[in-house]
Amino acid sequence: MTRLRLHRDAARRIARSVVTAETRRIRGTDLSETHRHWTSGDDWPETLAIGDAGLGLDSLEQLGALGVLAETFDLDDSLLGHDPPRTVGNWIDWILRGHDADDSRMTVRTSGSTGAPRPCVHAMADLLGEATYLATLLPGRRRVVALVPAHHLYGIIWTALLPAALGVPVVIRTAGAALDLRAGDLVVAVPDQWRAILRRTARIPADIVGVSSAGPLDDDTAAALLATGIGRVIDVYGASETGAIAYRDVPATAYTLLPRWNLAARSDDWYLVDAAGHAVDLPDHVERTGARTIRPVGRRDGAVQVAGHNVWPARVAQLLRAADGVADAAVRLHANGRLAAFIVPAPGRDPAALSVDLDRFAATRLAPHERPKTLRFGAALPRNAMGKLEDWT
Repeated sequence: MTRLRLHRDAARRIARSVVTAETRRIRGTDLSETHRHWTSGDDWPETLAIGDAGLGLDSLEQLGALGVLAETFDLDDSLLGHDPPRTVGNWIDWILRGHDADDSRMTVRTSGSTGAPRPCVHAMADLLGEATYLATLLPGRRRVVALVPAHHLYGIIWTALLPAALGVPVVIRTAGAALDLRAGDLVVAVPDQWRAILRRTARIPADIVGVSSAGPLDDDTAAALLATGIGRVIDVYGASETGAIAYRDVPATAYTLLPRWNLAARSDDWYLVDAAGHAVDLPDHVERTGARTIRPVGRRDGAVQVAGHNVWPARVAQLLRAADGVADAAVRLHANGRLAAFIVPAPGRDPAALSVDLDRFAATRLAPHERPKTLRFGAALPRNAMGKLEDWT
């Protein structure tokens, strides 16, 4: 059987995304005022210099780029030449040398229960196999329209590895700009982006397939997408630790397991077993609805998804309680997809002034996707007769 290999174009797209994210982190900027290569939707040509004549990376930034590429693609400097990389093509050569073996790996990062990023390591053969299988579900696609970056696992699979398996180009778009869709497009987005698209798009051209992941796609959004005329909506269930686990064609509510996974029972719960017999925990409690179909019924760790990120409302509430002027706090996911907080002010604190103070506090202590966008104030947290928190959103 022919071994699946990392395609050069896929490696280049992933490399661009991870280097962009690392450079943004180092510079502390969105790169919007830097060279057009950082913000343009065009692919980086392999002849593009990575120094002053091209991407403009200084020596420390070039070392940072090498570090993040080594971590992502499981590389080491023994695979580098005697001279440091000078062009994007040199980076890709290095990556492909490292992925010439059967046991090559990739690492992505996800948030742990404390919000600290942690590595998730995957066999490259598993990721390529997943993309190859998903490609069989998508006949007739001519382009992949990417609204998600390729340094998270969802983007790696759907906007880098899968286009290579389909043999189609990738077009990078930004939610908020014109999508310019064409018949045969596969649009890759997260639920928040789909909701934003719905607010400004009355009709979607014929023969468009949309895919959603990195958070639950609610029934109302799914139904509204189908009402626009989109030909098909696929909702993918998975995690950074596992890759894709299952998928559903909206409006079906049950998810079909990918071939690499089998479901097994443990006491009154379910877990996954892969083709090698390794046991893997599911990110959610699930209900088994058929021989190979499941329905998620709640996160195991209390996390929710905001803009494609794992967020722990309990952790956010704990931080808010530490703010000056806050006697108690509770946080939950609002129907708009962002966090909402209920705040009990300390005695004598004015809610209007406290709201301003909390905005400043959140800006310094919380990531953008962790910051509550809706605040309500009251003398006590809203609870029912059983003492459980009630919905205040």
